[in-house]
Amino acid sequence: MTRELANGAKQVTDMRSLGHAVAGASPMPMAELEGSTHIIRYANPAFCLLAGKSKEELLGKDFSDATPVWKECLALLRKVYRTGQSDAHTGHEHSVSHPLYWSYVMWPVLAPDNRTLGVIIQVTETTSFHQDAVAMNQALLIGSVRQHELTEAAELLAARLQGEIIARKKAEEALIVSEKLASTGRMAAVLAHEINNPIGAVMDILYLAQTTEGLPDSIAGYLEIADGELKRIAHITRQTLGFYRESVEPTTFPIALLLDSVLDLLQAKIRSTGADVRRQCNAKLQITAMHGELRQVLSNLLLNSLDAIGVNGKVVVRASTSTDSKNGSQRVRVSVADNGRGIGADTLRQIFEPFFSTKGELGNGLGLWVSKQIIEKHQGSIRVRSCTAGPHRGTTFSVVVPLSIDSI
Repeated sequence: MTRELANGAKQVTDMRSLGHAVAGASPMPMAELEGSTHIIRYANPAFCLLAGKSKEELLGKDFSDATPVWKECLALLRKVYRTGQSDAHTGHEHSVSHPLYWSYVMWPVLAPDNRTLGVIIQVTETTSFHQDAVAMNQALLIGSVRQHELTEAAELLAARLQGEIIARKKAEEALIVSEKLASTGRMAAVLAHEINNPIGAVMDILYLAQTTEGLPDSIAGYLEIADGELKRIAHITRQTLGFYRESVEPTTFPIALLLDSVLDLLQAKIRSTGADVRRQCNAKLQITAMHGELRQVLSNLLLNSLDAIGVNGKVVVRASTSTDSKNGSQRVRVSVADNGRGIGADTLRQIFEPFFSTKGELGNGLGLWVSKQIIEKHQGSIRVRSCTAGPHRGTTFSVVVPLSIDSI
């Protein structure tokens, strides 16, 4: 009896091996399920492809867990295992997620004593797993594309929002600056009104002093300089109050005389710092412009250089002609170069903004801003380059204006 059982088991094993060999070459999906729990013991390549899993992922797993099985299929598996009779199914499988159409055949694996060991299932026709996989892949692809589109849209909206925030901050800053300028203008008008009358009185006194007989030449020269500066102050106050506009027609004057007047005005500052200030200019070079306004600009630039170099520094004031590359017109370039401490990159971006100053309580932050307005009114430009270390340390301001301006 024992020998017969052994022979029977060997026959079953041999038949299984033969069956596996045949099934491995079959294009039909086939799987062998063992026991009443339908554990997968074998799956041919076609079945692995149908299930979308490798053989290692299927073997040893419960058939209902490893594959998307519906109740009709499980009911037939139990029937074939219980009765030991082959059966088949053709038609629709019903599921909450996807009804589909497929066909399969099942037959039992019997022991020599006709006891059912398991069930073999062969799928003959299906529209299930592959189509589900394709549909799922398409859905994932569409979802991925949609997610990418939504991500791009979100990034675009974020960029726009950031731009709006920056623009609003700039608008708020501009509004604050505008209000500051308006307040400064109102204050300047009040001050100009208050000092206008005393200036007139001082100018009368200077006139009387200048017409005094026997006045030494040196004193007369000082009085003439003082008279010129008072006239400039009076001109500024009248402009501030809006009493009149400076001469309608620009005047023609030598650049050298303009530079000399600026150096004479700041002689006291130059002597106190021990600065080496050099002027380089062709005596015959002339310009047609607003003398007083250009003098104001150059005085401001030279004063800034004297503050930057400290004691015994060097400043070079140079004037020359240049040609505009755009239209070939002649222009005048005046540069003020020093070997001072230089200006940092962060500061350099802000020096022409109103109320920006590096001098603390000693500065109001309007000098360079006003200078820029004046030069732009002359259809010119003002540029700066600076270095804070090395042999080329220092700052150079360059003012470029047309050689002749008919009107402003």
